Amino acid sequence: MFAQDQSSDELPVFTDSENAVGIFDTGSLGQTAVWGDYNGDGWQDLLISNTDRKRGSRQPRRDRRKRGRPAAAKPFSTSKLTKLFLFKNESGVKFSNVANISGLPNHNIKAASWADYDNDGLLDLAIATIKAATPPLLYQNYDGVSFIDISQEAGITQAGSTTRHVIWVDYDRDGLLDLFAAGNERSYLYRNKGDGKFEDASSLAGIAESSNGLSAIFFDSNNDGWPDLFLANGGYNKFYMNNGDGTFTDASVSSGLDGAPYWQTTSVCSGDYNEDGYLDIYVTNIGKAKKNTLYKNNKDGTFTDVTWETGTRDLGDGRTCAWIDFDADGRVDLFTTNHTWNNKLYRNLGNGAFRDAAVEVNLAKPIDVFAVTWADYDRDGFLDVYLNGHIGNSLKRNEGNSNKSITLQLLGDGLRSNRSAIGARVVLSTPGGSQLREVSGGRGGTEQDMLPLYFGLGKFDKADIQVIWPSGKECSFKDISVELHREFQISEIKCDIIAIDKSYK
Repeated sequence: MFAQDQSSDELPVFTDSENAVGIFDTGSLGQTAVWGDYNGDGWQDLLISNTDRKRGSRQPRRDRRKRGRPAAAKPFSTSKLTKLFLFKNESGVKFSNVANISGLPNHNIKAASWADYDNDGLLDLAIATIKAATPPLLYQNYDGVSFIDISQEAGITQAGSTTRHVIWVDYDRDGLLDLFAAGNERSYLYRNKGDGKFEDASSLAGIAESSNGLSAIFFDSNNDGWPDLFLANGGYNKFYMNNGDGTFTDASVSSGLDGAPYWQTTSVCSGDYNEDGYLDIYVTNIGKAKKNTLYKNNKDGTFTDVTWETGTRDLGDGRTCAWIDFDADGRVDLFTTNHTWNNKLYRNLGNGAFRDAAVEVNLAKPIDVFAVTWADYDRDGFLDVYLNGHIGNSLKRNEGNSNKSITLQLLGDGLRSNRSAIGARVVLSTPGGSQLREVSGGRGGTEQDMLPLYFGLGKFDKADIQVIWPSGKECSFKDISVELHREFQISEIKCDIIAIDKSYK
């Protein structure tokens, strides 16, 4: 059922804001980007990487003119190329690069994802480097300032496959986050043992077969509470149904999600575009395949290709994708990037069809973007986006419209559910319809969005909220007043909802 349209038709415009907030000269061969509040101050910080050979980092010339004649900007050491940046968010007004004091490696990073794997209240970081035949790296957040490489002692050591994406998931629902590493020879599932160590559970889980994994996503496809796995490959894709006992069943063919032998599926993302309470998925392909596909969830373990009738085909050499509500109208929209063609922003029209609005809202470029990560970095009630690619990168600030929104920060109990609440599902209902979201430990090609869940509400100012935690516990709240844009924190322990105080500019 599609939601009743009570939203503004006025589309927001995105403005290039990277220089204004201090994110500049990060290289032109961008590879990954992830938002995460690593220091717990309520503001989303940004980690990005590149594979550029450009040396140094200077303040843009036009910014120096604005500020008169400050002391000459000091470049980073020319003896070492800057490959990784950790931008600390200073109350949504500016960002400061603190990578050099963080303890994080100055490596070429392929992918990254944030999660509190040890349930201590601080976000830790998993990293996939571009180095061939190496396992991922795990950095423990020590104090909200610095990180420590614990990969070896934690048992993240399986070599022989080049890691292309890292995803956090509690696949066995024991309250501990596990790590999935998609790789070019095979993929690995590292099970969190709860004592600071991980074990390779790939064979036991039934997903240890050889594959050319390019990306992956976990999502609950059948609403049974257990996260299922879609593995994007070079060649046929794989879809594994979670049996709920620590094992998976290969349902690639029976589900209709196997694709074609000539596909090069670069990314996958999930979202309930038709508001029927089941997550659908979109995949992007690159190279000679050049066919992105929208799969509608049939609610019976199968999916149907609805790309043509929805208008989301996009023959543009797909790089990555994301489901987001960019205009806060209460309907989830689809953003995709391409190798040599413009990006596409498919606005959900609420009738089963989409319309490309990328040019209209200033999101058509830069092209050849590898990572797209979404967050409300300035907490004004509208989703902003950072695009990181090989031809350009940009922080696009969403200038907003007259629609309302709500952002929910979920806190798992750290015992039966992981503290980051990855895998939790939220259904938000208004008189216009119901929206479904899941807290995700990674998606797209190489990226992850902010962990708090964002919902546009159109013109409605009240909503009912149902949270289903990974533990199975449910918390429900009726007639939550939204006013204009509000943030709430929901705790699994107390099953309460608390408004987060903040000031809007």
